Amino acid sequence: MNSHRRGTGSTALVAGVVLAGMAWSTSLVAVPADDWAALRTGDEVFRAACATCHGARGTGVEKSIRGFDVDPPDFTDCKFTSREPKNDWVGIATEGGPLKGFSPMMPAFGKVLTRDQIEAAVGHAKGFCPERHWPPGEFNLPKALYTGKAFPEDEAAWSVKATVEEPVAIIGKFVVATRIGARHQLEAAIEGGAQQVDVEHDDGTVTRRWGEGAADLAVAWKSVLWQHLPAGTIGSVTLDVFLPTGDERDGFSDGIFKFEPALAIGQIIPHVGFLQLQGGAELSTDTSRAEHVVFWRAAVGRTFRRDGYRRAWSPMVEVVGETALADDAPVEWGIAPQLQIALSRRQHVRLGAGVLVPINDFESRQLELKAYLVWDWYDGGFGEGW
Repeated sequence: MNSHRRGTGSTALVAGVVLAGMAWSTSLVAVPADDWAALRTGDEVFRAACATCHGARGTGVEKSIRGFDVDPPDFTDCKFTSREPKNDWVGIATEGGPLKGFSPMMPAFGKVLTRDQIEAAVGHAKGFCPERHWPPGEFNLPKALYTGKAFPEDEAAWSVKATVEEPVAIIGKFVVATRIGARHQLEAAIEGGAQQVDVEHDDGTVTRRWGEGAADLAVAWKSVLWQHLPAGTIGSVTLDVFLPTGDERDGFSDGIFKFEPALAIGQIIPHVGFLQLQGGAELSTDTSRAEHVVFWRAAVGRTFRRDGYRRAWSPMVEVVGETALADDAPVEWGIAPQLQIALSRRQHVRLGAGVLVPINDFESRQLELKAYLVWDWYDGGFGEGW
């Protein structure tokens, strides 16, 4: 969820949370308690409970009318309104602001309004967004270790992967992504670390040494091709460009440009979980240094929330495969059981960890441990919402 400066990122939702609470508490006095049961539609609940501060059109009312300094968020701002899934807004209205690390001025209304009434009011508030091409937050599925997501994001992620047998490698990666408009995302990523490198000498002997350095800088563009919430599906196309900036001597770079087009699909399966698919190719500009590679990945899992609204945790299993486009090149298969958990109450800082287990070609491949920490910075500062 988000926090408060009008129409800007994470601070906007704090305004929404605080002001919604103040509006509701004010209207509880204005509307007799016996009348709350008669409210049925989202418009009725919103006008009775929320419009005092948010206005009948969701754009907020003037300070001279509302009587306090905090500016209400603009529900017609689709960048704000579409960000989070409906269930997160319902949770705050039901249990109060502290549920997601927001102000305690937002009280809990689960004992005043029914679940149906709260859902109707939230649906009405989200409906003030006039542009339907913004992918809703329900499509922001849990991040898998290897399968790329279809949803465009504002986030920073740190990951580390390591092998446990020789040749040992410990590689870190930093990714920062920013959303461009409703359907696009720009991303930059860099890897680096240490790994054991085999060195062949003039006499034919091979020794092993440690090398360290940075890999190629990658920049990527993502565009949503389609999204349809009733069907639970979203699809995006991505293009990664790898610039030859890495350390060739220690095996972190092939010293050439590479391009990686891919298609990512997210599918919500009601009452079951979710499925994420990705397929693409890593195209080399010099096949004498690096072959073309095709890959396919799939992640299936389910998100659980304690009491329906609190911190989420998502067990997943991925199946990954890839092969070089060369004669007799083997297909390398692997399976990756993993778990993502939300660290913050706001769900905007999450930890994921798992292991990639080869399921063929065991002699030349080994287990890979991998973990990441992701921060959705649009939803608030790293230290907020805990």
